[in-house]
Amino acid sequence: MTKSDIEVLKSNIEKRIRVQCKDGEVFIGRAISVSEEEQDLIYDLISTTRESRYEKSDKQPSYLTRFQDIEPVRSCDEA
Repeated sequence: MTKSDIEVLKSNIEKRIRVQCKDGEVFIGRAISVSEEEQDLIYDLISTTRESRYEKSDKQPSYLTRFQDIEPVRSCDEA
């Protein structure tokens, strides 16, 4: 993940983002928190290419992904 990716995440707090992970998962989520110190992203999941990874629940939890597991990041407002 590049400095540019971190800036995209930070500028899209409370907005939808598209994240590609190194393991091949691609998810769309709403960015909740981005921590350079902790090197992580906390997000609410909207959709994913790997639904089996996530528990089904009546109440949607937030998830955490480490920067080291992230590849390209895009705002969902980008074309």
